[in-house]
Amino acid sequence: MSVQVNRVFINAKPQQVWDAITQPEFNDKYAYRCVSEYELRVGGAFRALASKEMLDHGAPEVVIDGEVIECDPPRRLVQTWHANFSPEIAAEAAGTLTWELEEQYGSTRLTVTHETTDAPLTAAMTSGDVQDAGGGWPYLLSDLKTFVETGAPMGG
Repeated sequence: MSVQVNRVFINAKPQQVWDAITQPEFNDKYAYRCVSEYELRVGGAFRALASKEMLDHGAPEVVIDGEVIECDPPRRLVQTWHANFSPEIAAEAAGTLTWELEEQYGSTRLTVTHETTDAPLTAAMTSGDVQDAGGGWPYLLSDLKTFVETGAPMGG
């Protein structure tokens, strides 16, 4: 699987969803509780920092890194995405991640396209198919939706 496409409708305006994705004061409140830092400009850096629980299980401080390729707030963000969860995954090629936000039906249609060519371990992990490795993009996007709509993560 070299391209994964996930889509969810979120009952919020695109700017609210954009902020939940790109702003550290929001993006550590759902899914894996990792602070994600973006320099929202072409060539800007992206880093996802390990949560305390991840660090306690031996994860590196920077679990994902990349570079911003395209930035058109609050409609489109294209970035490279390279996981560092283990030496095997870190050895794989970086992929391209595209976030597309479109106001539709009074909500935001969020489409996330993750190109994982030459990264089979990353593809398996982000698809949610690896046991005990989190739920991948399906889990993250479900919890993002819940957080934006309710102010609390799933189960919280």
